[in-house]
Amino acid sequence: MAEDQHSLFFKAKDLTGSDKEQIRKHFQVPLEKVKDDYYKISFNKQEEQERVLQKKFHTVPRSKGELTITVSRTLTSGVPSTTKPKALKHGLQQCLNLCEEEQWNSVSFPIIGPGIVLKYPLEDAVKALTDTIGQFKSFGSLTDINIIVKPGHPDSAESYNLVQEHLRSLLNKGRKGSFGSLATDLDPTSMTLEGDVELELVFGDITNEKTDAVVNSTDFKTFDFEGVCKHILAKAGPEVKAELQQATVQRGEIFKSGPGNFPCKAILHVCAFKNADLVEKLSTDIICHCEIFQYKSVAIPSICAGVGGLAPDVVAKAILRGIRTVTSSRNLKVVKNIRIVLYTINSFLAFKKEAEQIFSCDVTKAPPVNKRLSFPPCEDQQSKFLVLGLSREKVNNAQINLKDLYQAQCSTQSFTAEELNSLTWDDEKSFKDLIPSHGLCMKYDSSGSLIVSGLKDGVNQAVRIIQNSRQNQLELEIIERNKQEMYERVAWCIMGNDGQWVRLPPTANYRLEKPDKEKTIVDADGNTWIPNLQRMTATKLLSGNKQTLKRLRIEPDFTYPLYWDNMEIGESQKMVPLSPSTAEHQTVKAAFQQTQTSTIIKIERLQNIPLRRAYEVQKKNLSNKSGDNEKLLFHGTNPENINSIITNGFDRRYSGQNATSYGLGTYFAINANYSANPKYSKPAADGSQSMFMARVLTGIYVLGHIDMKVLPPRDPHRSPDRYDSAVDNLDNPQMFVVFQDNQAYPDYLITFK
Repeated sequence: MAEDQHSLFFKAKDLTGSDKEQIRKHFQVPLEKVKDDYYKISFNKQEEQERVLQKKFHTVPRSKGELTITVSRTLTSGVPSTTKPKALKHGLQQCLNLCEEEQWNSVSFPIIGPGIVLKYPLEDAVKALTDTIGQFKSFGSLTDINIIVKPGHPDSAESYNLVQEHLRSLLNKGRKGSFGSLATDLDPTSMTLEGDVELELVFGDITNEKTDAVVNSTDFKTFDFEGVCKHILAKAGPEVKAELQQATVQRGEIFKSGPGNFPCKAILHVCAFKNADLVEKLSTDIICHCEIFQYKSVAIPSICAGVGGLAPDVVAKAILRGIRTVTSSRNLKVVKNIRIVLYTINSFLAFKKEAEQIFSCDVTKAPPVNKRLSFPPCEDQQSKFLVLGLSREKVNNAQINLKDLYQAQCSTQSFTAEELNSLTWDDEKSFKDLIPSHGLCMKYDSSGSLIVSGLKDGVNQAVRIIQNSRQNQLELEIIERNKQEMYERVAWCIMGNDGQWVRLPPTANYRLEKPDKEKTIVDADGNTWIPNLQRMTATKLLSGNKQTLKRLRIEPDFTYPLYWDNMEIGESQKMVPLSPSTAEHQTVKAAFQQTQTSTIIKIERLQNIPLRRAYEVQKKNLSNKSGDNEKLLFHGTNPENINSIITNGFDRRYSGQNATSYGLGTYFAINANYSANPKYSKPAADGSQSMFMARVLTGIYVLGHIDMKVLPPRDPHRSPDRYDSAVDNLDNPQMFVVFQDNQAYPDYLITFK
């Protein structure tokens, strides 16, 4: 009996010896024929049994094609019963009849039968329940029949899938009984985020996805544990698995492989090390990666849940916060569809709950495609009139007048599926309330349009609800379009607790730009603030904490770095002295004083639009080729060269004035004390020295030498693909040399003595 507690059953016809051996290899457990075409696989541990049950359908290779095995659980000692549970169906039918007699509007059923008393196989119990509902015809008040599937039970996912499969089968066959539509708590949830990006929460199997990119959650070590990684690799094929086994991936990195047999363009493999903060960061990085590589859609699993060990609500909060951060802070041009695919009921419900909280302020919820509302069946009510008169002519005239009066008070209106999709939940309730209050009849025709008929006043109210809903939807679309247009012209920022500027999401950006300013705004982390535009401050609603606001104008071909100050129209360059009290000044000072003890006289920020624009273009090019490659380095200079660098940037033609040991390029040091040497930072007449703290794109580097004028190719067979910079020491570089002027940007000028 102990063995049976960890057994699963399946049915298969005409299995050969080779087929049975493949099945044993797939499940890695003994296989036993029970009776006829029924087989049993037995597990030593319940955990192993549950892992197999997570995926109901298993594909096993065979000599001719593939064999699909459907596993199920049974608590009986023999073969799952094939006897139709007539008594169960009879009892369920009586329950529905009782609801009719008592004139109840709704009823909820659990799945009765698979427990320790009746011991019906789960599929038989579900079939008995769904068949009974399908055959039932309501002539009274019963309009809603609910089937309850309890989350967290070992059979929850299988129960849900079976119920949905059987009910949809009845609908497709036209055996609708008293129900005309099917809705569940696990129906896909769709919402539109900033930038018109659609986020979908889907209960299902990620191996069925057809997005441009698919994300795989893995530890890059074990690939055979039951879970997302095993299923994705099984579909992608051995080449992808081999590529993954050879990968060397740093913490927090994304490893991109080919799709193999998976119907996508790329598979993005990530490991979050059971760390929620890393899950959030990876979620942001995944979307940015897709944007860079032109992937319009991406499917993401519940990273680090399940085998990963993190709770579903923790993972949900991390992934959704990461998605909100990237959609609200970046103007995504390519990525338009993000699908989070969840395999367990608990995960789906956790994501659904978190999404409603995280995106409650800044999203427009999109209605389901081909939305069908459920209505009680229309009752054909007939009224008979006996018309008496002195002559046939008068009786006929009376009948005509009576019919005209009746038709004058009645109306029929048709609504398309597109019109119904504009309804909000409140609109739906008002719409349905017209049925009992005005005696309306609502039913779908063969084309999918909804036909509403009844008293003219009620039908007119239905028309007004639809019209108002469509008008509201149009207004929301206009506002959303205006938000995005404003977001591309103006950047409102708020100072973070770490002293760094953070861009506000499009909704907050739009509200601050509106003539009739809103009283509150919401930042990218969901915090509510009360702005004061006279003082350019914002007060946090709950804590009273105050932070500074800043408004940046966005040029048509240039986006200001968030830490810059605004510039006048037509102004292309300016120097901004930093106040010693600011976090920005303290950050630069700390980097300088790590290795240099001189007294800082002043720090100035260089804002040069042409130089920064060229640098950002080069940064994007190198990022696509070599990944994240920016470093903050130091460059000492002579007093007479300062203005030239401020205006024109670094010029490698001047190499050789101070050093050429590692090539004829522009030199940058990791440590400030190297650049502070009077040999490189020559003192001015007053004894002060100057150096730049620069942003440098170092990329993939090679050891430099004195005669190097051009960087060598990384691969002799691919000569156009060259190294990005040269260094003084490959193992511990202290000096970087770049050979393209737009590969470095003079960010700060430090004057010291």
